[in-house]
This record gives sequence, C-alpha cells and structure tokens, in this order.
Amino acid sequence: MIRRIRDMAAEVRGHREFTADIRREVEAGDAEAAAIFRTGTLSAALTRKGNDARAAEVVEYVQAVKDEPGRLGWFRRR
Repeated sequence: MIRRIRDMAAEVRGHREFTADIRREVEAGDAEAAAIFRTGTLSAALTRKGNDARAAEVVEYVQAVKDEPGRLGWFRRR
C-alpha cells in the first residue's frame, strides 16, 4: 500500500514538473506548445485516459518541432 502511494506521488510530481516546463515554454512564446498541450497534471498522472492523452500530445509536439534546431532542448528531463 505504501509503495503504491509513493509511486503515485512520484507520478504526480513528475507530471507537475513537466506541466511547469510546458507553461514556461508557452510563456516564452512557443505557439506549438500552447496549441498542443491541454491535459492537466492530475489527469495525466492519475488516469489512463489522461496519461494516454499526454503521451499523444508529446508525440504531436515532437512531430511538429523535430526539424527545428534547439526546439526540443527543454524536453530533456532532469
């Protein structure tokens, strides 16, 4: 039980950090990120539907900017 709680907390923390990174990119003027990323942190972290939606958004974003040098630099996780 405690392991599941820890795993869930880690999942929420990771998605929270990723959402913060997305927000920073949007605030910096990344139009693709603003248009593509819509799934919220809790949905992405705690539901299969949300997790699948976030994964699809990541794929769509990468496809949109992959040929532009330097655009995926923020995407590297810590």
